[in-house]
Amino acid sequence: MWTSLHMACKLIDPPADVIELLIDANSEAASWQDASGWLPLHHACYNGASVRVLQIIVDAYERGKVTQDKRSRTPLHFAFFPRDLPNVGEKKEEGEEEEESGNSMPEVVRLLSDSGAAELQDEGGMLPMHYASAYGTTREVLQVLMESYPESITKKENKGRNPLHLAMVNAHRKSSPTVVEFLLEHAALEIINAYDDDNHLPIHLLAMASKFPAEKVHERKNAAGCLTLYLDAKPTASADFLTAVQTLPEWLRDIAVISDHIQNILNHKIVMRFPTMILLLDFAFLIICIVAFEIATGQTIDYLFTEEGAAPPPSTGLIILTMICGGYFLLREVVQIVSLLALGNFSAWIWDMGNWLDVSVIFLVFFFCSIMLTRVPMRSDEAFRSGVAITKGILWMSVISFLKSTQVEFSVFVSGVFYVVQRLSAFLLALGVILLMFAQMFYVVYAESDECKCDEEYPGASPFPHCSFDQSLLKVYTMLMGEIGNEMRYSTSNVAQFLYVAFAFLVVILLSNVLIAIVTDSYGVIKNERAAMVFWSNRLDFVAEMDAILNISKRLGCGGKDGAAGAPTSVQESPNGDQFGFDEEQKGQHSYATFRAGWKSIMNLFDPNMFDDVNPSSFEFWCYILVRIAAGVFVIPIWLIVGLLTAGWLWPPQVREYLFQQKKAAISRADMAEQVTAQITELQEEIQSLRTEIRGEMKNDRKEFALVKAEVEAVQAEVMADLLQVKEFMIHLLEMSKDHVGSRGR
Repeated sequence: MWTSLHMACKLIDPPADVIELLIDANSEAASWQDASGWLPLHHACYNGASVRVLQIIVDAYERGKVTQDKRSRTPLHFAFFPRDLPNVGEKKEEGEEEEESGNSMPEVVRLLSDSGAAELQDEGGMLPMHYASAYGTTREVLQVLMESYPESITKKENKGRNPLHLAMVNAHRKSSPTVVEFLLEHAALEIINAYDDDNHLPIHLLAMASKFPAEKVHERKNAAGCLTLYLDAKPTASADFLTAVQTLPEWLRDIAVISDHIQNILNHKIVMRFPTMILLLDFAFLIICIVAFEIATGQTIDYLFTEEGAAPPPSTGLIILTMICGGYFLLREVVQIVSLLALGNFSAWIWDMGNWLDVSVIFLVFFFCSIMLTRVPMRSDEAFRSGVAITKGILWMSVISFLKSTQVEFSVFVSGVFYVVQRLSAFLLALGVILLMFAQMFYVVYAESDECKCDEEYPGASPFPHCSFDQSLLKVYTMLMGEIGNEMRYSTSNVAQFLYVAFAFLVVILLSNVLIAIVTDSYGVIKNERAAMVFWSNRLDFVAEMDAILNISKRLGCGGKDGAAGAPTSVQESPNGDQFGFDEEQKGQHSYATFRAGWKSIMNLFDPNMFDDVNPSSFEFWCYILVRIAAGVFVIPIWLIVGLLTAGWLWPPQVREYLFQQKKAAISRADMAEQVTAQITELQEEIQSLRTEIRGEMKNDRKEFALVKAEVEAVQAEVMADLLQVKEFMIHLLEMSKDHVGSRGR
């Protein structure tokens, strides 16, 4: 039922005097619902009515505060709907909308929630707290809602999402960081590790909803703020959590991996027995594969491509050993794929170029090992040799890929290469066109010339480099690399001499220096700005893979004593207070503590201050010396060797931490000076930009001033013209008046 009160409340910020007059005329209209079950109070809340208007309507019908529409929503739910108010610009700060509309949200919420509305759910199970978290609001409003219904901060709606889930899925909104901060301050332990009905953590929803392009600067800034607050609250390091971090958009993932919490998690997990074992096994099998493949292919080439019987057949044992290494890598990839499928993150495997490198290694190793086993040569000697050479190159690329996960220097190098190539795409395209141009011009100049005919007449002579297009292209490329050669070879043609000089200046001198400048600048960006991001992203991929494998092993029930859970069953705190999932080190706590204490005791034997209070001539002193010698000569080497033979499983935790934990390096003076120089350069650029803007504004101001002056002059001219017309009109009237008086006098 529509009434005039409903219609008035549909106005944006409806006027209080009109609402008051309508209610005075018919107070029962405040209790009437329209076809959707909306009271005038629903409409007023939806359209941003002021506290005064809402108070007038509430006084007329008190129960309206807890009246639900056909979708079970109260007026309090509607108070958080986003609305477009007039004369409210995008640049206004928080709270300006409220002032513009005469609305104070904390007072509105306090007015509407004092009768139990904060506890009422809509048809989707959402409380007003869920609406406030999803659409964003101020801390004061959230405080009022929490005081009205304290349990609302941890309540879940029908899809199993708590307020933090809804705030994270709307992290791009301006008020979302404020909401996330408030929620984590008051109920972090209850909501930060909570799963919804789709088995999603809050960070999963952030990852799915934050795919904003680079031009969405404010949205990205808000989402980054929410992520930082979430990680600062230290969520538990489960397999699902690490998978969610992996699925973040690259710009958010870069922020995540440089946070202290993520780095502590990765450092903690990388030194566990299982990840350490896999790291060492990966490296061992890779080196064994390279060595065995090198020897086997050398024997095969000697056997297949020499006279029959001149060389022995390749060693079957080496070929089988190579295939065993390939089988290990195949098993690793299969287990990784199954684990990621179980976590619903198979896309992470597809987009990881390291996995495709592993697949290439597996395929090529099995392919050429099968050829060597059957001893059936390929169609041509060149094909076998080329294929083996490519395989060896890919194997060594795998070594570099492995090292980038363990050492930050290698990580910076590998990522620097990719980054530089991306930055050089346009340059390389232009350079390729220029090389093709000069190669073709040199070839045309010397095609069927005496120099090329001389090569045909004297086959043993040094061939001229431009007698065919492919040779010409190869020569201009080597000239680019610095092999200029003897310029006298071009003395027979003036055009060739001109091309030689032009090529030397344009390509060898100019473009080569441009290339050096681009590479230096690009590598500097990687080294100074992205080094940490690159390394920790690589480590995140490996640790997430290990957690996924352990998680699937637990689900299959084969985790055993030393298995690790994906979703933690309890929480263990590290000495620095960080929370980590329940893993194999905690399950094997006794052996873990024993190994750590034993290694610490052995290291204490080498403390230089141990014998300060001991008499060197005493029996106790010489016993300590003998124990120290025994520890240094026998115990420590044997322990390290046994640990190496067991792929790090029996190493003490301190050794694994020494090898694989990445410590934050101190900034050197050179780096500090470089950073200061970069900051000064940035400030200079900003000042120059500011000067340009000021000059532009001054120029525009001059133009506007000239336009205003011209307009004023035009107005003055019009006024003067009008005054002249008035003057003429008055003179005319005076003359008429005199004539009229004169005629009457006659």
